[in-house]
Amino acid sequence: MFRYILVFFLILFCTSASANFKQIKKKAEVNNPEIIFPIPANLKNCQTELYVSPENNFVTPVLKVEAPEGYGLDDRFNHAQNKFENFSFPCSGGNIEACKNVKRVILEWAKANAAQRTGPSDHEGRHWNDTLTVNLYIASPMMAAYSFAKQVINIPENEDKIIKDWFKKIVKKNQHLMYGLKNYDYGGASGVPRRAHNHALSSAVSHMQLGVLLNDSKLFKKAFKNYEAAIKYQRKDGSMPIETRRGGRAMFYQGRAMNALAVIAIIAEHQGYNIWDLNFKGKNYHNLVKFFIDFTENNEKVFKYAKENRWPGPAKDYKVQDLRSNSGSNWGWLYAYATRFPDHENVKRLKKWSENKSELNSYQSKIVYNFLNIKKKGFGSASWTVVEPNCHFSK
Repeated sequence: MFRYILVFFLILFCTSASANFKQIKKKAEVNNPEIIFPIPANLKNCQTELYVSPENNFVTPVLKVEAPEGYGLDDRFNHAQNKFENFSFPCSGGNIEACKNVKRVILEWAKANAAQRTGPSDHEGRHWNDTLTVNLYIASPMMAAYSFAKQVINIPENEDKIIKDWFKKIVKKNQHLMYGLKNYDYGGASGVPRRAHNHALSSAVSHMQLGVLLNDSKLFKKAFKNYEAAIKYQRKDGSMPIETRRGGRAMFYQGRAMNALAVIAIIAEHQGYNIWDLNFKGKNYHNLVKFFIDFTENNEKVFKYAKENRWPGPAKDYKVQDLRSNSGSNWGWLYAYATRFPDHENVKRLKKWSENKSELNSYQSKIVYNFLNIKKKGFGSASWTVVEPNCHFSK
């Protein structure tokens, strides 16, 4: 009898979570305009000092995007983002001088009409790489930083308009939400909507942030459609079909997609919405995490998907998964997850592993290293996490 009662309540919970998300997707509004990520009250885990001289840290506007047609992005924008983080990280910790430089840099890029995408809009090759370049390295990090700056310093209305108009322009020009494209019809991703792709999730994050900055609920809600697709179309084991087919970077891309989903969920939190609990018959964020942990314990779990070797980039040996222990793009999601669900069986499993590290394999050691590092040491860069996870993901 107890078993049947338990099943009943599990079905009730799943139905309730999905129904609640359906209402959020349809009716969500921006409740805290311009606050994409709030500056934390407790800055213990945040960078608050400006460590570079603004005179020697030129974040020169890059006018046109020229990503390759094959694998890869326009690295000039990655370089610009890395230099910009010297200002954006301490600004996110409330540093006034850093925030002044955040505003200065963004205004320079806006006035220069930088990050112009001149390539085709044909959903092929360079279009994929151009749009991700701008969303990942410019639109998302600069909008988040601008939101921090607006929480710290006063910005004249005329400058605010120039900046917001530019943000609106680059997000619209680099829109790649993939709503109108047919589902994949080949390989391990057959039947999965393209809007669940990590590129589409990155574009969704930019739209969501722009919606918050402009107090535009229609833009803000767009991301929920991508979030829903990624959660709903995971496999039963928690693997993401689009991402885990990518050879030696199968888990690399699952981690990046999980980061984008975490960003969407955290931004939603700051507007008053909990979407972490979205559930489709056991397909939920917890299940994605379980697969990642299962993989670290037995890396062969991903081989049957990864051997498809679809766009693996430089990691063509699917039996060697490309994960760096110090990369926020691989592990940032864990900082959000473990601090929100400390009593979940996934987190308890990592706690148990951390008690006897000598018995762990290399992948387990990497995830445990990051688990033990939460609220202790930040990452050197934040692309797929948009902001520094230790400061703005940890709860």
